[in-house]
Amino acid sequence: MADTAHTADTAHTADTAGTADTARVGIRVDRDSCVGSGACALFEPEFFDQSEDDGLVVPRAREAGPEALPALRRAASRCPARAIALVPSDGQGSAGWDRSD
Repeated sequence: MADTAHTADTAHTADTAGTADTARVGIRVDRDSCVGSGACALFEPEFFDQSEDDGLVVPRAREAGPEALPALRRAASRCPARAIALVPSDGQGSAGWDRSD
């Protein structure tokens, strides 16, 4: 019985490690749409800042690991101008990555 549980745990770890290497998240901001509310920078300062010149969003990173996806989704959903998009890090479309809370 214990051997079966160990085998299942090992398989889960291997699957998770393989997924983590390929599922990075691309962060795109549309400064033309941004209204400078600062919600993204307030709630997710690790990923977003505001320009001191015009108050518009400044991304702190162009991509992040899959562990950041929940925080990035929250930031995108709080943006009143919908100026934040999340895409697969290869930049090929959104494929449901943005605003799917």
